[in-house]
Amino acid sequence: ALRRAIVRHRGKLPRGPAPAVQPVLVRPGPQRLCLPVCMRRCAAANLRLRSLQCRRLSSRSSTSPAVVFLVAGEASGDVIGGRLMRALRNEYGGAIHFEGVGGDSMRAEGLASSLFPMSELSVAGFAEVLPSLPRIAARLVQTQRAVRRAQPHVVVGIDSKGFNLRLLRSLAHRRAAAGRNGIPAAPVLVQYVGPSAWAFGDADARAARLRGGVDELLVLLPFEEALFRRAGVPATFVGHPALDDVAIGGEPPGTAAERAAEAAAFRREVGLSPCAQVLCLLPGSRVQEVRAMLPLLLRGAARLAERRRRGEALSSRWAGLARGAAD
Repeated sequence: ALRRAIVRHRGKLPRGPAPAVQPVLVRPGPQRLCLPVCMRRCAAANLRLRSLQCRRLSSRSSTSPAVVFLVAGEASGDVIGGRLMRALRNEYGGAIHFEGVGGDSMRAEGLASSLFPMSELSVAGFAEVLPSLPRIAARLVQTQRAVRRAQPHVVVGIDSKGFNLRLLRSLAHRRAAAGRNGIPAAPVLVQYVGPSAWAFGDADARAARLRGGVDELLVLLPFEEALFRRAGVPATFVGHPALDDVAIGGEPPGTAAERAAEAAAFRREVGLSPCAQVLCLLPGSRVQEVRAMLPLLLRGAARLAERRRRGEALSSRWAGLARGAAD
């Protein structure tokens, strides 16, 4: 998907003298790692990258490594970004350099340092967003300047649509202005996780708002691809990251006996009865999100418990979420 976006974008660039070094199509070596399906679809499709100087990308050796600028604004996006970085690094070795905004997962995969704390973008709801607007606007300007300094081959916004789509659109406007002035290069703009336009009655109109703001939209649900393409937005279904830990064939790893033993061990670890029906509550990864959603989920679980006496409830908590907020 990234390769196709870059090829399409190159076709839109102003024609000028041929660069001294032509970009090359990178072909992975024969020893191909078995990557999860979502990561493989996103990263293993031979990337053709082009920098402002048309620098050459090599799969194993390069004096100027490709620069990928990523922006994640919440814990789930940090996990997605970390897995994408791992897939790119496995595919191209040391020829990839990462910059941007992220958390622990992305730092573990090679992000030297986050431009600013990722938590500053983890806001949700009118009451939380409104007082944060001046800070978020300042961070947007800071990120725009960081992209100009880094001169990346690709900018990837990961979820956090409110921030990332504004960032990508501003970069697209700047790129258009540079093209009119005869500057023949700029980063390719990719959004990983699209907005839930399908959830609204005016889905087509909402999807069309992204037209011209991104070169490629990587979507998680299969029906989203057709929706955005119909609206004129280049989109590719890449699979949901929740499937990354499941075998490619769709079956969990291990034998049935091994999975049963693992489930029994987990129930003992968290204090669940061996045969109880379990309801899993997933309130989210942001503090405001958890505070708003968890009480509703708990009330719903209590009503179910009145009807089904044998059930037990279990809630997840992101490692990056403060325990006090979760409590």
